Amino acid sequence: MPGCRFAVLLMALLCAACGRATDSEQLRLCRAILPVLHAEGTEFREVRVAPAALGKSGVRIDYAAREPGAERRTYGLTCGFGGTTFERDRLDLVAVEIDGKPIGHGRLTFLRRFLAEAGPAETAPSPQRSPGLSAAAAYALQQLINALALAAVYALLATAYSLIYGLTGRINLAFGEIAVLGAYGAIGGVAATVALGIADPIAGLALALAIAAAMAGGWSLLVGRAVVAPLHARHRLGQPILIATAAVALTLSEFMRLTQGARERWAPPVFNQPLTLASAENFAVTVTPMQIAVALLGLAAAGAVLVLLGRTRFGRAWRAFADDPGTAALLGVNGDRLFAATFLLAGLLAGLAGWIVAAHYGNVSFSMGAMLGLKALVAAVVGGIGSVPGAFLGGVCVALIETGWSAYFDIEARDIVLFSLLIVVFVLRPGGLLGFTGPTPRDV
Repeated sequence: MPGCRFAVLLMALLCAACGRATDSEQLRLCRAILPVLHAEGTEFREVRVAPAALGKSGVRIDYAAREPGAERRTYGLTCGFGGTTFERDRLDLVAVEIDGKPIGHGRLTFLRRFLAEAGPAETAPSPQRSPGLSAAAAYALQQLINALALAAVYALLATAYSLIYGLTGRINLAFGEIAVLGAYGAIGGVAATVALGIADPIAGLALALAIAAAMAGGWSLLVGRAVVAPLHARHRLGQPILIATAAVALTLSEFMRLTQGARERWAPPVFNQPLTLASAENFAVTVTPMQIAVALLGLAAAGAVLVLLGRTRFGRAWRAFADDPGTAALLGVNGDRLFAATFLLAGLLAGLAGWIVAAHYGNVSFSMGAMLGLKALVAAVVGGIGSVPGAFLGGVCVALIETGWSAYFDIEARDIVLFSLLIVVFVLRPGGLLGFTGPTPRDV
């Protein structure tokens, strides 16, 4: 029975994520109007929330209200706004209807001024209680949900590292910056959505994902062909490639600073309306449709890469070249073409990670690539550098450790703990969780 309930809940959440979106910021503004429309001391109970066709975009709240000394009545409040999800005027209140009847211009002007001075207040109803869930368990469950997006980012970037290392035995230190390029591409996709007048946020996110993947994949292919492949052909040791890709990372970071500016770029939040899963005492466990989408995308990417490596011609060539490049070349494997395809695939994964950063977290900075890449490299080493399944497992482990430490301990020591984990893995299990089992690591 609990499994059936979880399946039904998951299907409902997926439907909420795929259906027409209710802008959470617009919803908060509309909720803030409720106390103004009724007498002081009125009790509210929200019944239903849905998008509405009023203005360029809108939201409708069906609710029950009981004013002091009166019986409970049901109402329908519809708020219309001057812009869609990605437009500048998306929070500009332009129309209000109560039970289908528009309010007057004077009253609308008062509500606009009230919202400007008071700001949006959250008046959502209290979540249903789940007596069987303790406060500690609810808090731990919330931290697991919070780690979903971070795990997807680290796992995708760790897989990019492992794909290149498994093929060449070398590490490309520029993947963090390549992911940030993808994030900037996603921001550009949002801007293109506004310029093209696309009102559907799903279509806008799809366009942003396509641009992010194209930018990151293109840059990764360029780095592979122009930097890594020539050095790999001429040098047996990996130090020249490490130095060269570190230089590429610094160059890309400075390029982004000069072209995009030193300030953070922000994208408007989408599909971030919290959905209550459970609660205990005064703590509610929530998940957003965006978190569900990110988790599903990460899972789909993991499955796609594993199928690609295990059941396709590219995967057979990749495994053969990784095991013995000379024999693979004698058997007809085109090394140059395989290099290009691998760097393109790794770049696409980094682009997807950058899209998650832009779409879920909303802010992008030119300087975030170094730390992002280093933590993903830790994830790749923990999982087993060169092992694609290990990379996904390492990404999940690092995300859980980072999120758990931030939730329960001093957040200032979080990064120290993560990088100390790398030392512990090198000492106790150099091959990582799913990597080689020899006593010493492979040469880098």
